[in-house]
Amino acid sequence: MDCKRVAIIGSGTAGAASALYLSRDGHKVTLFERVQDPTAVGAGVMLQPSGMQVLSELGLDDEILQAGVRVERLHATTPKGRTVLDLCYQHLDKKYYGLGLHRGSLFSSLYGAVQDEGINTEVGVDIEHVEKNESKVCTLVASDGRRFGGYDFVVVASGARTELRKALRIPHVAKEYPWGALWFVAESRQFGHVDCLRQYLNGTQKMLGFLPTGKGPFGGPALTSLFWSIRADRLDAFRRQGLDAWKTEVLELAPKSTPILDQIQTTDQLLFAPYFDVVLKRPFQGRVVFLGDAAHATSPQLGQGCNLALVDAATLGRVVADSRTIEEAFELYEKRRRAQLRYYQWATRFLTPFFQSDSHLLGWGRDALMGVSCRVPVLSKLMTSTMCGLREGLLRSYKI
Repeated sequence: MDCKRVAIIGSGTAGAASALYLSRDGHKVTLFERVQDPTAVGAGVMLQPSGMQVLSELGLDDEILQAGVRVERLHATTPKGRTVLDLCYQHLDKKYYGLGLHRGSLFSSLYGAVQDEGINTEVGVDIEHVEKNESKVCTLVASDGRRFGGYDFVVVASGARTELRKALRIPHVAKEYPWGALWFVAESRQFGHVDCLRQYLNGTQKMLGFLPTGKGPFGGPALTSLFWSIRADRLDAFRRQGLDAWKTEVLELAPKSTPILDQIQTTDQLLFAPYFDVVLKRPFQGRVVFLGDAAHATSPQLGQGCNLALVDAATLGRVVADSRTIEEAFELYEKRRRAQLRYYQWATRFLTPFFQSDSHLLGWGRDALMGVSCRVPVLSKLMTSTMCGLREGLLRSYKI
């Protein structure tokens, strides 16, 4: 394919990574971002071997490794000490590990590379529609009336809440989960679990997690991200009741979490993250393709959001390089991403109610069976490879 003019909407993980792949392949890329001054924000994320492979291809792995911290294990228990999950990366392959990372560090690395490589960026531009003329050339229309035209194809990577799915009338389903999570990024101090994603579970209504988060986008001390499961419709009541009752609940689940809790003085420090379930009938329409959460947002129960977005970007870069036409590239993109995305959407949708719901029966079943499954070698390997982002189905692996 010869040089194309490409518009990418959204400077998050999928958007910035796509800009790097396509620009390095010789295409003329413009990256559009709604925010006037994009900055590094958010809590901790878990990079898996699938996502790290993409960052290695982009030459950003050393920088990311310095900002993050290796995570060797996922361990979840009930208040009675029963193990619900115990998955170790090296039981699958000694070269595998997770990387706990501040979301801002990932953004800073990707967006910084975009700026360093001179990729054109348009900030403070809220794209609300894409028009196509008879020659299939795309024009982007901003909410303030500005128009940006002459693009051969458009990448939409503007997140789960994007309105462009509706504007382009692309068949899709987008639902908000009734459950979400409160999060807080703390200095680790004397808190343990430096190489383990630690979860504490009490039924399906109480889930507490601690993720080692590296040093943050601007350096400084080691960080830990706290996550607390909560229904969205109970958020106001939680904020009204204050912190004391909540801290008592946390300490009952995790008695050694005082160094983290001491840093939380008001409920306003606990920020709410909603979850979305987004399914597109197909990830493109004409010369517009959707990537990342804009195409397939899920609950973060399997922690695959950033990793799937990175693989989306890498796959798009490869199919554009391998194809003669844009239409051929988009068809190939859908074919190559179909199996993995369907598997992780199904797996996340299936597992989420076992960890966040109002069902006592599902919590009982999870506690009774999942810990046992972790001790069965074939099931443990399946669960660990799923955690690593290395599945395309129950019987099919994803090759990195």
